[in-house]
Amino acid sequence: MVTSRHIITILFLLPTLLFGQSREELTATQIVDSSLLFCGGEMRISKIESSRINYLLIQPDRTTAIINDQLKTGKKYVQCILSKTNSPQTTFFNEEKISRVDGSSIIHIADLQSKEEVKLKTYNQIQYAYKQLKYLLTRLPDQKFKNFDCFVVKAKADNGYATINFFDKTNFRLLMVAYPNGNKSALIDYVFKDSVLFNSQIVNTFSNSKDLQILKLQTIDLNVDISDIWFNCPYSDKVYVPEYIKIGKFSSTNGEATTFNRTEISMDYTDDKGNIDLKRFLTWGIISPDTFSLIDEQAFKDNDKSSSSQILVRVVSWDKNGYVCQWITDKYTDTQDYKLIK
Repeated sequence: MVTSRHIITILFLLPTLLFGQSREELTATQIVDSSLLFCGGEMRISKIESSRINYLLIQPDRTTAIINDQLKTGKKYVQCILSKTNSPQTTFFNEEKISRVDGSSIIHIADLQSKEEVKLKTYNQIQYAYKQLKYLLTRLPDQKFKNFDCFVVKAKADNGYATINFFDKTNFRLLMVAYPNGNKSALIDYVFKDSVLFNSQIVNTFSNSKDLQILKLQTIDLNVDISDIWFNCPYSDKVYVPEYIKIGKFSSTNGEATTFNRTEISMDYTDDKGNIDLKRFLTWGIISPDTFSLIDEQAFKDNDKSSSSQILVRVVSWDKNGYVCQWITDKYTDTQDYKLIK
């Protein structure tokens, strides 16, 4: 607690100490620099080369989903959304093209706004993105809300894409981002991971709507090895899973060591000697062509059809050597990479 108080005090005095001027005279760049210092500093932030983050998504109708964000800083990004009640979605960006998969639909995107938005998402801290992408920063008139007094900064890309950013005057924390389409993200709470700030609760609002979408942080993994398969959309015009992925023998290449043989109706998990130590029955196409449901053998025998007895798996992407997937239960979630054993 003492450390936190000292940090806030130092940040409060930072404009005078570093820039030798009053808070009213701060430039937009100085405000963003101060915000980055509150986030842990550019040196620490620059050392994050990749990340894997899971959020619980609470929709306006109170249904839930898991959002999995993975990125290679400043280069590639993928977002996967998986739910037992709604169509799964994925946004792929591999440095060259953006593709979005929604259930069985595929859209390949080329408009400037979407491209700029996804480029910003290749960074965990949007303030850092503005600097790395050389956005033009302009200070706008301050705004005072019920609970916060804010510096306001406009960040504009060369192509005209622009956001409006609201920073808490007491510590320079970024509180809200307003996007060109009228949507807004309010950054409610935060945590520090490896001494770098990450938003732990985000509330999204939408133009011409009173609906709220809430994201709650679940897990963060930094500087992890992420296969390029994750960032490449395997589809051109149709969502499908090839037969050699549907049926075959696979072993995990990250996370928990797992080997199994998948048939049309089951996945048989084997030990080091090749003996089956767990059987799960599967059904493809539960909510989309690239998803399947798993149920343990005992639950199958007991005719337990409850949601809690099932694992929902989605094949996110694949190539000739294997596939990557996201899975959820009622309580847990993770991602996994698998290689095909030929």
